Amino acid sequence: MLCRMHLAPFASSSLATRLGTVKTLWPHAETIFSELQQEMEKARQFMSSFEQLLSSQGPIAAERAPSTSAVATQGSGEGFSVCQDVKNFAPEELSVKVVGRKVVLVGQKETQNVDEKGSFSYKYEVLKREWDVPEEVDAEALSCSLSKEGQLRIEAPRLALPAAPERNVPIQVSPAAPQPGAAPEDAS
Repeated sequence: MLCRMHLAPFASSSLATRLGTVKTLWPHAETIFSELQQEMEKARQFMSSFEQLLSSQGPIAAERAPSTSAVATQGSGEGFSVCQDVKNFAPEELSVKVVGRKVVLVGQKETQNVDEKGSFSYKYEVLKREWDVPEEVDAEALSCSLSKEGQLRIEAPRLALPAAPERNVPIQVSPAAPQPGAAPEDAS
């Protein structure tokens, strides 16, 4: 297969004058590049309309990406509970951390394939989600469980306030404020 780029040095040589006209098997490069530019412009328009749609939906739409949906019951009467779809990830590819008052879920997956023709493909997927843990929840007692269907449940109970024993609270009497016109007492 010949293309115009490869013929440019050939066209100026003395061999080109002896052989005459050489035809290429490829269409003109300008045609190919103009088609590529049109396709790229269509892709840019699609991406910008998609970004506008996501931004108009707010942060809730970002949490509902395909294959990674989350159902949160944060701050409910029983404590903190979040369910995240992670069926595309193996348990060893997931990590859950508590950072301050946030729960951070990170999933990382690498896939490499080589087919019988020798073609190579590489895919790297990352899932990252963060949730705020309410103040009334015990972040130290956080637990995770993964179902067979690929649902990761992250839970923490409410803080159990210890029952205070009965006690008398003394009443403190503050000294009377000095009267206007009264002489201050000497401490000598």
